[in-house]
Amino acid sequence: MADPAYFPPPHSSRIGTSDVEQLEAQTRSLRSVDYQYGGGACRDAVVVRIYWAQQLLTAEASDTVRARLLSAVADLHNLAGWTSFDCGQVGAAYHHFDRALDLARHDEDLTTNIVYRRGRVHLHHGAPGDALAYFQRGAFAPLASSVMYLNEAWAYARQSRSAEALRALGKAHDSFASADPARAPDWVRFHDETDLTAMTGTIHAELGDTRLAIPALSSAIEGFGPAMTRSRTFCLITLASCHFLDGDLDEGQAVGLRAVSAAEELRSERVWDRLRPMAQAAATRGISLR
Repeated sequence: MADPAYFPPPHSSRIGTSDVEQLEAQTRSLRSVDYQYGGGACRDAVVVRIYWAQQLLTAEASDTVRARLLSAVADLHNLAGWTSFDCGQVGAAYHHFDRALDLARHDEDLTTNIVYRRGRVHLHHGAPGDALAYFQRGAFAPLASSVMYLNEAWAYARQSRSAEALRALGKAHDSFASADPARAPDWVRFHDETDLTAMTGTIHAELGDTRLAIPALSSAIEGFGPAMTRSRTFCLITLASCHFLDGDLDEGQAVGLRAVSAAEELRSERVWDRLRPMAQAAATRGISLR
C-alpha cells in the first residue's frame, strides 16, 4: 500500500529534470496501487503529493523542464480525479480532472487520457449521452483511439443502440490491430490484448449477447494478473451476471462468490456499485453470495 508521506518543496528556487522525474515516479507508483488495490488505498497519498507538486510550479525552471512539469502535475491531478471517482467522491473527481485539463493544454496525449477518464465518470453514473461527448473527442494514436472507440461502444450499449455499439467496437479492434505498443503513450499501455478482450466481453454483456460475452470475459479473467485486480473483479461481476441471465445458476453462484471475495480485498466504491446489481440478480433467483 502507498505511504502518504509528505515531500517538502525543493530547497532551491530552481528545479531541474530530476525533480520532475521524482514526481513522475511517485505518480506511476501510486497508479499501480490504484489498479491493484483500489483508489481508497492511495487517494490520500495522491492528494498529499499534489501540495508538494504545487510548490514545484512556483519554482524557476527551463522551458523544457516546465513543460514536462506541467504534464507531471496534470497527471497527478488526473490520478487524484480517478482515485476520487473510485472512492465515490464525484465532486472531487470533477475538480481534479478540470485542474488536470487546464494544466495539460500543451499535451495532447495526456489531454486524451483525462478526457477518457472524465467520460468514464459520466458513464458509471448513468449519463451515457454525456459520456459519449468525451469519448467521441477521438485520439491521434491508434492504441488511444482503440480505448476511445471501446468506451464509445460501451456508452452506445448502455443506450441500447446496438448497431452503433457494434460499429464502434469494430473500429476499436481495427485501431488496436494497427497500433504499435512500443510507440504508444505511457497512459494507454494498460490497453493490451487482455483489456481489449475484457471490454469486448463487457460491451456484448451490456447488449445482452451472453453467447459472445461469456467466452471473452472468461478469457480476460484468466489473462489479468495480480497487478490488475480491480479490472479482473469487474469481469467476474459481469460474467456472473451473464450466467444468471442465461439461467446457469450454479455457475453464476460460483463466479459471483469469486467476485464478492475479490471485491472485499479492494478499497473501491466503484466495484461495489457494479456488484450490487449482480447480487440483486442472484437474490431474486434465491441464490446467496455469502
